[in-house]
Amino acid sequence: MIGTCIHEFDRADGRSQTQPFAVKKHPFHNVSDADLRTQFEIASAIRDNVNEANNAIIQIRRIKREIDDRLKKSQNADVKAIAEQLQKELTVVEEDVYQVRNQSNQDPLNFPIKTNNRLASLLRVVEAGEGKPTSNVGPIFEELKTELKAETDRLQKAVTTYLPRFNTLAGRLGLDPISEK
Repeated sequence: MIGTCIHEFDRADGRSQTQPFAVKKHPFHNVSDADLRTQFEIASAIRDNVNEANNAIIQIRRIKREIDDRLKKSQNADVKAIAEQLQKELTVVEEDVYQVRNQSNQDPLNFPIKTNNRLASLLRVVEAGEGKPTSNVGPIFEELKTELKAETDRLQKAVTTYLPRFNTLAGRLGLDPISEK
């Protein structure tokens, strides 16, 4: 048995009920609970890194959108200069984490995959079978984690360096500040 869970559900009359159930291995697969647990733990860790990469892209694109919005409202040269520097820094990180050139199904053949896609591909490999992943998964994951950490550190540095300056200048002009998160 892999584990036991309790499922809570609502009935039409509004009363809540619970029902215990057990999660079991398929009887035709001879794999240990420990190997399945290892697979789950590695897959969960990789999934968390995929989420971190994707959230970095979401943050970058939101900030870039908001900068564009503020620039439409002001033609101030100082605001424009700091905005361009911030956008440049954000774009460098975005292009390292995510392949921005893909527009068709053929494009992944023409442009190299980036960190988020390499993590997602590794996750598919780990989840493909039933049992402990192969021994090369760990070193590959460590390399990708290190790569993502460097990229998210660069993102954080760009945001903490340029965004406060932008917000200060924008605030003097009556423009709303842009949130870091």
